[in-house]
Amino acid sequence: MNKGELIDRIANDTGITKTQANDALDAFTKAVTDTLKKVVK
Repeated sequence: MNKGELIDRIANDTGITKTQANDALDAFTKAVTDTLKKVVK
């Protein structure tokens, strides 16, 4: 599954737009990345 497919799935499963799903996925990815950077120093 690529990012576009994941965005489609999130949008379909939650009833939000693809733009909103993309924003949510980007926010989640950033949060995980930022946390891992702090932990893996």
